[in-house]
Amino acid sequence: MRTMRAAVLRDFSLGLQLEDLPIPEPKPNQVLVRILASGICHTDLHAINGSWHKKPVLPLIPGHEGVGIIQALGSKVTGFYLDQKVIIPWVGRTCRTCSYCSSGKENYCDRQFNTGYVIPGTHAEYTTADFRYILPLPNDMDPVQAAPLACAGLTAFETIKQLRSKENQTLLIMGMGGVGHLAIQYAKEFFTRIIAIDPSELRIDQAKVFGAEIYSPEQWLALNSKPLVDAVAVFASDPKAVTDSIKVLRNGGTLALVGLGKNKELTLPWFELVTRGIHILGSHVGPISTLKEVVEYHHLGKANVLVETKPLADIRIAMADLAAGKNNSPRIVLVP
Repeated sequence: MRTMRAAVLRDFSLGLQLEDLPIPEPKPNQVLVRILASGICHTDLHAINGSWHKKPVLPLIPGHEGVGIIQALGSKVTGFYLDQKVIIPWVGRTCRTCSYCSSGKENYCDRQFNTGYVIPGTHAEYTTADFRYILPLPNDMDPVQAAPLACAGLTAFETIKQLRSKENQTLLIMGMGGVGHLAIQYAKEFFTRIIAIDPSELRIDQAKVFGAEIYSPEQWLALNSKPLVDAVAVFASDPKAVTDSIKVLRNGGTLALVGLGKNKELTLPWFELVTRGIHILGSHVGPISTLKEVVEYHHLGKANVLVETKPLADIRIAMADLAAGKNNSPRIVLVP
């Protein structure tokens, strides 16, 4: 029996453990993928800590930013071939019959199965994936650069797509971490002015090269006259980032809520939202059609992921660094 190394969560109190498991056999609609790179997301932290009201299915192999090479094909797989490079995202399977699925918005399907949360994920040497929810990658794309696109890039790109319009010319981005630093790069094509706020001096220094106006929260509060913005994208998980951003939105502006923290509820200024005509939208990752756009965008060299790598064997260290904000780069990618 051939085996693989995988990070497994069997009990929330024990955390992730590296184990030797049998290499899975692909079902009829699945491909077997040898993982080359697997990005770490804050959702992984919520999964292994069980911090959301909807707990992951245990035992679990987390990870939903996977890039790898197809090693075997299920009997019903079409359009893919052996030794092909592919990317594996968060939305791993859906009902395929609801209005969301039929309209290309499968990321809002109520019966979706998420990679690394409900179905086995990519923090392993091998995984299986439904061929209808993965994408081929150009052979010359760096797996480490490509892996974060499956969630961080997709989430950022889909948010910018929803906010861009002729009326929205000034954008405020709250949080310049793994998702936010990509959003700045995508937004440059559609907004004339981009302002970004983050409490980390390191993230501020890293984001300066992208051309946005960068502030710490203290610097932002100290401004005598703050500009009104047309739209805000909140990638931070701090509820205060939401309420603070509403204060600088123009009347009729749009607030995009993207980041997820531990709190299930969020308190908002009801009277102000109504009387000022503030629009609120939630943006949850994105459909596979947007992932195609993201991959093409990066393949053309229009954006770059700030990333550091760690071996799969160091996943517990990597998770601890992310939880403590000690990761040097906005994104961490595991390499088996």
